[in-house]
Amino acid sequence: MGKRIIISVISLVFLLLSSCSTCKPVLYPNEHYRQVGAEQAEKDVRAALDAARRAGLDNTSSSNRTLAKSASRNAASAGVNTAVGAASGGIGAGTAISTAGSGTNFLIDWMFTPKTPDPCFRKYVELTLKKQGYQVIGWK
Repeated sequence: MGKRIIISVISLVFLLLSSCSTCKPVLYPNEHYRQVGAEQAEKDVRAALDAARRAGLDNTSSSNRTLAKSASRNAASAGVNTAVGAASGGIGAGTAISTAGSGTNFLIDWMFTPKTPDPCFRKYVELTLKKQGYQVIGWK
């Protein structure tokens, strides 16, 4: 049973790490976009994202902060359940069940929490692109 839990935890970690990419602005194909082309527009978007980071703006989404709270809440819950299991003499099964439940709870929080960039970061990028002639229609 312990091996399955370890594999589940490792899978969850890889899943979470793969989700850490930030959203990018979606550009409207206006006249400027058509003139420079998709390849140059993508370079300009990357440059705007980098400029916002260099300006010291945090591109961590508010959803990541929510997920951090969820992770700490679930860890605390698992710790309490483990302590109760140890006190009652059934630490193995209680810990396994608690860990699985906490991991599932966190995964559900992660799946259904919208991923959006920090509002100041997003505005900086949008203004940078607007000055170049692009129109941002959203983030994805």
